[in-house]
Amino acid sequence: MLQAESIALPFTDAERVMGPELEEQKQWVSEYRGMDLFHDFPISVMAFNSHRQIVFINTKARALAADPKSAPYGLRPGEAFGCIHANETSGGCGTADFCRYCGAAKSIASALSGALDLQMCQIDRMVPQHHEQLDLLVWTKPFTTHDQVFILAALIDISAGQRKDTFERIFLHDILNTATSIQSVLYMIDDSQDGIREYLDLAKLAAEQLAEEIQTHRSIWDAEHGKLALNASVVSVPDLLKKVGALYNFMAEERGIKVNIHPCGVKKIISDEVLLKRVVSNLVKNAIEACHSGETVELLCFDRGDAVELQIKNPAVIDEEVQSNLFKRSYSTKAKGRGWGTYAARLFIEEYLGGRITFESSPETGTIFTIKLPDDPVFPPGTGS
Repeated sequence: MLQAESIALPFTDAERVMGPELEEQKQWVSEYRGMDLFHDFPISVMAFNSHRQIVFINTKARALAADPKSAPYGLRPGEAFGCIHANETSGGCGTADFCRYCGAAKSIASALSGALDLQMCQIDRMVPQHHEQLDLLVWTKPFTTHDQVFILAALIDISAGQRKDTFERIFLHDILNTATSIQSVLYMIDDSQDGIREYLDLAKLAAEQLAEEIQTHRSIWDAEHGKLALNASVVSVPDLLKKVGALYNFMAEERGIKVNIHPCGVKKIISDEVLLKRVVSNLVKNAIEACHSGETVELLCFDRGDAVELQIKNPAVIDEEVQSNLFKRSYSTKAKGRGWGTYAARLFIEEYLGGRITFESSPETGTIFTIKLPDDPVFPPGTGS
């Protein structure tokens, strides 16, 4: 077997076996001792050949696939599960730059080196026309039959538990932080001071932020359970951008940062103004937090005829590992359990408001989040719109 230190990610092996050779490997693995017990096992079980192709998959694992009715033999795991990075290179799953941070790829690499391993894997996938996150614990172990190395993998779906844990962590963190801010402001108030009005205004803003954070968490919870009700109306995009700018001007000024707004005429769209404002506000807040004193956040609007394009720009560059996990639930560079921001933005924009959200980040451009929304979107059924 290969030595552990010789296996680097991403994988460089793009070779695959096909036809009779693949069928032979499937037969060998199916006849391997005890494999028949895994067919109806309550845990997802798969086996891969040395090229990381699926040669065995049980009923439970097939149910997790992007297309549960298909027979994914010969595919690599990311291809079977619909990972958005699986087809970024001609080599397929495991060969993209972002694959070096994938828990499943790490676990398979360990198995190919001869080691037993357990990794956490978050798969961002398309099923079939919308994004979905799959959270898995991936256990791998190598075995040999017919003088060839294969990998046995057990996959435990922990998505529901992760969702609950993340929600509770973030909710408690955000609510406690804001409540503490209100408490601090109230303690600073002295009836004899002339500046009492200023402190009361700050407390009012903090209380409004607290209410907004509670409502945001409620919206995320409803959205994840398909129960979010939309309130569609005609939205003036320039007015919405001005409201967002006014909301975060104080935060930006405290940090020595400018927020420049570039509106687009009198552009109007049909949308849920509260939900859209919530998304744009969060991205602007993130952009401000990423900046240093003296830098500028830009909020731009472009009229694309039958659509509008919003851009939130800042000069900071997101490193590659963060980029690979950016829209995943619970991933954040801030602290464990933080990470609703971009995940919630995509959830709201793509699953409810009928738009698309993308980003680019490089030393040349800085970081740009782009939201594209149609003037008159088709909202998902049952949303109350």
